[in-house]
Amino acid sequence: MKISMLSTGEEVLHGDIVDTNASWLGEQFFQHGLGLSYRATVGDQLDSLVNEITTLSLRSDVIIVNGGLGPTSDDMSAQAMADAAGVYLELNQAWVEKMEAYFSQSNRPMAQSNLKQAMLPKGAEVIDNPVGTACGFSMRLNDALIMFTPGVPFEFKRMVKEEILPLLHKLYPEVEQQVCHKIYTFGLGESGIADLLQSIQLPKGFSLGYRSYMPFIEVKVFSPRDHEQIESIMFQINETLSAYVVGINQPLIEVVGEALSDNQWQLSLMEQATGGELARTLYQSEKAQQYFQQSIIDNQVEPLSDLEDGVIIATEYRIDTQADVSLASFKLKDGSYALVLVTCQNCFAQQVVFKRKYPLKSQQVLLSTMLFDMLRRHAKHEVVFGEFAQCERVGLVEL
Repeated sequence: MKISMLSTGEEVLHGDIVDTNASWLGEQFFQHGLGLSYRATVGDQLDSLVNEITTLSLRSDVIIVNGGLGPTSDDMSAQAMADAAGVYLELNQAWVEKMEAYFSQSNRPMAQSNLKQAMLPKGAEVIDNPVGTACGFSMRLNDALIMFTPGVPFEFKRMVKEEILPLLHKLYPEVEQQVCHKIYTFGLGESGIADLLQSIQLPKGFSLGYRSYMPFIEVKVFSPRDHEQIESIMFQINETLSAYVVGINQPLIEVVGEALSDNQWQLSLMEQATGGELARTLYQSEKAQQYFQQSIIDNQVEPLSDLEDGVIIATEYRIDTQADVSLASFKLKDGSYALVLVTCQNCFAQQVVFKRKYPLKSQQVLLSTMLFDMLRRHAKHEVVFGEFAQCERVGLVEL
């Protein structure tokens, strides 16, 4: 089955906003065995919308059109569908009444312009939007089922989950559902990971994908849902990449959050070289936030003389904050960096230099990730110091 998505709007086309709806839909549909085969974006030009809808209807079984259902003049999706189908728009009185009830509950008058949202192509079927005034609808053109959805993310996602996916499963019950397992790695490049995985023989219906984003490489294992060999294949990949794996089906920060929770460790941070990146990252995990005690960020302090100075300062800071664990990053006078993990019983520190020049933000992200990986390894009773292609280790302290 061929499924296409058409995103609309000048703000999406020109990059004023990131099209998060498209990436979310792609992931959701794949998990339900309905992988997208094509995606396109057009601006708020009626001719362009009509042409794209018509073209997609000739190459797709299902089309999801996102955006352009608002009350303003640049919202043209309904008119474009009407023109493509050769029909006219008509007022859907049932949706008018629903909008009136919506505004009444909010103690607001309904503007005359909102009536535009109830103007649907003749023959269209309403797709309910329980949390907004944008009326979703569906029609067929050239045997393709075309479903129109609002651009507001929380409205769009609710409609997809409660209306569109159940309908597609009903219409296409024979579609085999797929699943995607994710292995998060850090410290080795995409080509290096691909070389290591060459020896693994994948069963029929399995495939590998890679997603690279600073500083991780995400290995995606695609397979039929509930396949008997999923567990075996995941084990093989994990064993092959074990030196670089920081999370399975959850990113590193979630693994760190679980480690803090499982051990009931209160965490404090001292950031000189990382500029607050450690603290910002912790707030990406609800669980990690609960054990984040406090942090100090000082970008103006003079670089330290050596790694041992960082160990002393971090140890004193942990005691002052009465934390179970402290992570610290320092600049050293020779241009290297000190990364320190201190607990009540142990101290681990490494001095690293980057192998090439990175922008400041990338430096902070890399150093923060190394520190979180030290914490992850310590919690799992593994060797605390990993190997990272981005850095060279030039000093080490373990007490």
